Amino acid sequence: MGDVRWLHPGDRLLSTDPMEWSFRDLCQAAAMLDTDDRMVEHLADHAVRPEVRQRLRVLLRLIDDEGETAPFSAIARQRLSTMIGP
Repeated sequence: MGDVRWLHPGDRLLSTDPMEWSFRDLCQAAAMLDTDDRMVEHLADHAVRPEVRQRLRVLLRLIDDEGETAPFSAIARQRLSTMIGP
């Protein structure tokens, strides 16, 4: 099955490759960007891959479309934006 990591203690195991995550799991990971430095580092490491950046770009667009009702802090949004670049 390869390397895995917990998204939250007690949750199911996830592959370390964000391209194998469901969109729900990707959303949960992005919501953690303001509190979990390990997740910031993990996603940033994978964001060098164009296909991961594209998934993160779509997620950020959806978050921005939701506006203030989206359950993401300004810090999480900023970190996500930094990862995907201009």
